[in-house]
Amino acid sequence: MQRGLAPLALAVLLAAAGCSASGTADSASQVTPSAPRPAQSRFVAACAAPVSSAAAAPSSSAVPSAVPSASASLDPEEQFRLNDQANNAFRQRRALPPQYMAALQPCVEQVKAGLARLRAEGRFDGPSIEGVLTGAGLAEVESHKPGRLDANAGGGLLFCGNSGLGYVFGEHGPPRTTVDAGGGIADGGCLPAPD
Repeated sequence: MQRGLAPLALAVLLAAAGCSASGTADSASQVTPSAPRPAQSRFVAACAAPVSSAAAAPSSSAVPSAVPSASASLDPEEQFRLNDQANNAFRQRRALPPQYMAALQPCVEQVKAGLARLRAEGRFDGPSIEGVLTGAGLAEVESHKPGRLDANAGGGLLFCGNSGLGYVFGEHGPPRTTVDAGGGIADGGCLPAPD
């Protein structure tokens, strides 16, 4: 056996035989799983202002149910209205704590300025809008035409980007440009899927 391989061979044999350093477990049954570590955020947008560590985490609760308890009796029209409201709840945005909304304002302002430049150049296409969003430090950007259920759409493309604290979203088109910030929709993500 060559001189350089002897220590390597010995280490492999000891590992295969189940030897371990003192103070460590010899079998899987003696190993206790470590406590799960919280998931690290993949990014924090460059445009977001820092949030103090004492700030509460964004609420993950869904939109409160509008359907009354089974014991309540409603007239058919009211029941239809409540059912329709519940059917559309997937599109409603979760609220963010005020400190997160304040931290997102620099992102909102950067996106507004970028979209104003696009408007001055007469550019309302998806790649240009998404370029403004990524230029503001947002990730998971998307843009698409409004679907049939997007009642408030004004003829432009809907857009959204994730800052790590919340979403910056809105619409950009010839009739108007809107930019806002908030939590994700109850269905998950930032924009409802186009239909």
